[in-house]
Amino acid sequence: MVKRNLEKYLIDTLNNKKSFFLFGPRQTGKTTLLNSIKKKFRNVSEYSFLDTSLRQKVEREPYIIREEIKFKKPELVILDEVQKVPDILDEVQLMIDNKNTIFAISGSSMRKLKNLLAGRVLCFHLDCFNLQEKCSFFSSCRSTEVLKTILTYGDLPEISILTNDNKYKQAEDILKSYVETFLEEEIRKESMVRKIGSFNSFLSLSAEMSGKLVSLRGLSQDIGVSYHTISSYYKILAECMIIEEIKPLLPKSSRRRLSKSSKYIYFDLGVKNAASETLTYSGVNNAEWGVRFEQWVILEMIRYFRSRNSKVKVYYWRDHNGPEVDLVIDYNNIWIPVEIKFSNTVKKSHYRHLQFFLNEYKHKTEKAFIINLSDQSRQITENIISVPWFMLTDIFKIINKL
Repeated sequence: MVKRNLEKYLIDTLNNKKSFFLFGPRQTGKTTLLNSIKKKFRNVSEYSFLDTSLRQKVEREPYIIREEIKFKKPELVILDEVQKVPDILDEVQLMIDNKNTIFAISGSSMRKLKNLLAGRVLCFHLDCFNLQEKCSFFSSCRSTEVLKTILTYGDLPEISILTNDNKYKQAEDILKSYVETFLEEEIRKESMVRKIGSFNSFLSLSAEMSGKLVSLRGLSQDIGVSYHTISSYYKILAECMIIEEIKPLLPKSSRRRLSKSSKYIYFDLGVKNAASETLTYSGVNNAEWGVRFEQWVILEMIRYFRSRNSKVKVYYWRDHNGPEVDLVIDYNNIWIPVEIKFSNTVKKSHYRHLQFFLNEYKHKTEKAFIINLSDQSRQITENIISVPWFMLTDIFKIINKL
């Protein structure tokens, strides 16, 4: 079993007698991680609300779990996929307030849960495998072919293991099923989406627009629904953790006319490719590899921080007059601008906008980086460093040495 970076933070939380919420999209390994954690405790009661009979019983009599726990007096209680029965959290709140029980709670939707148990539990987010986790079992972590496999099939744990074993057809079938059964059916059902056809059309178009600036009005016209409906669809995907919202960096002191729209990136490239019907490795041109690569690097940065329970924020920056930076990381009160290029060479055009950003925000920025396909890190200019994709988190080691 692949050891998840987040595990030690969860165990530390429980050892400190605090309960936690573990959020994350479906099939990112929440149940597997909870099963690993429970081995560290002697007396554990667990309830999976994917079990229909259990779910129906608790829906009728939510207090029954409190009575069972009071009788058994377990050291730890695990509640898996609790968004299925959100009313149970009233009972959980009573038990936490009485300081009788410690809970490890998982959920794959924040829609019904985000305001419950506020201040009573710590919240964590489990993503797909990050690169460090994949390299613990991947046969190779440096070749461009491995990277292209990641950019096609993504990083869901089961998919990563299948592609490492060259079981691509099985991986494709699972990803297509993920879109059909979870995205199209479960999200629609849970969120009470009434216009089935328009929501399915939205899923396909939103996947195609992943990582790009989105015109909600343009999408509403393409699909034939209102602007507010499109906005609500994006909200549903965000609450079900299917998309990441990348906000624009808007410095208060800037006099420039900057983009104020958010970008939305699907949480996993395999799911995104399946939803947009581009789940293919062959025939992909260099420009499309570049689009996929940019999204993956941004996702990898987000996963890196969340797997360490860090609250670092990521943005993009775009001047309406032309200059744009793919990624800006707000790290230890400094801004780290990053350009992402699917190329093994560095051209001056690759870092022109980085130089512009460095000059514009000297008070907040010390170094800038290019993430690309090179085989080793290189000093491009005094303040700009090129880093290969398989070493992308090394930029924080460089920053910490400043």
